[in-house]
Amino acid sequence: MKLVKMFIVVALVFVLGGVLGVRLGGSGLQADVPQQAAVAQPQTVVQSQAVVNEAALAQVGLVGVLQAIGSESLSVQTTEGMQLLTVNGKADLGNGSSAIDQLRAGDKVAVWSQNIQGHNVVTKIVVIPQSPTRIHYVGLIGSLNGDQLDVVGQQGELTTFRIDQTLQNLPDANRKPQVGDQVTVVAKPDPLGEGWLAVAVVKQ
Repeated sequence: MKLVKMFIVVALVFVLGGVLGVRLGGSGLQADVPQQAAVAQPQTVVQSQAVVNEAALAQVGLVGVLQAIGSESLSVQTTEGMQLLTVNGKADLGNGSSAIDQLRAGDKVAVWSQNIQGHNVVTKIVVIPQSPTRIHYVGLIGSLNGDQLDVVGQQGELTTFRIDQTLQNLPDANRKPQVGDQVTVVAKPDPLGEGWLAVAVVKQ
């Protein structure tokens, strides 16, 4: 009778072990741990790295004036400050040529670059022809804000001029322009971007 009970107990252990994921081993009962660990983690890391690489290779454009040209680098003055760019010898100058020696300091350029391993590498450069045209704009100073001068024209239109330390104030060099002044602004195309750079402000 005891032998029968023992067989029944052993049978129950095997049945319950199969249901609950417990097996008999040489060292006693062991729990079967599911092996479906997060196998998607390596794929997630690869996808994240791909997104980072794609963002780094996105082209960025800027407009400015060439200040210095080296065999492997360019420095370009923009409205946001000086930008140092790396040249790898493959930059397209916009006319099918990649000869960096065609560039000259003082050229107004549009530059496209990519961030490659922490360096802004030039992919394309286009020299923007500069017009010698100057304009004389008559109007009333509407506002002065940092390096910007807003002038209301004779037809009521608003024109913004960039100003820098080279601005000439006439006829009195010691008197700075003020809001409400009736002026004539002498300006030229802005070499650092679109719009106009004020060369002189003549108070009427």
